Amino acid sequence: MEPNFCYSKKWISIDPWRGYEQPVYAVAGANDTGMERDSPCPAEVCKNELKSVQNRLRAAGIHSKEVVCRSSNVFCINRYLVCTPDVVEKGRDVVRRYLAENLTYLSYLVEY
Repeated sequence: MEPNFCYSKKWISIDPWRGYEQPVYAVAGANDTGMERDSPCPAEVCKNELKSVQNRLRAAGIHSKEVVCRSSNVFCINRYLVCTPDVVEKGRDVVRRYLAENLTYLSYLVEY
């Protein structure tokens, strides 16, 4: 049976002109600025780091899906791992422990 993911998003304002979408049930995220030579958040690094976090979630018995969201920065998209609402706090605990144990460049914990 497929888990019941909720893809609701909210807009996070940085200031009156800038911001980004973030899924309500996200547990981890990473910025992706593509694969140009001067990219500060290379897509492959972003994807690989999120895949590692997703593997840790899976090992803990937590299903997750990757969701791509928009940003006011035209050069950046935000990638998130979303869990089902019933395990989102457990998922955040797994991500918190993973980030404490592993050096990452782009991945971060999503908390509200």
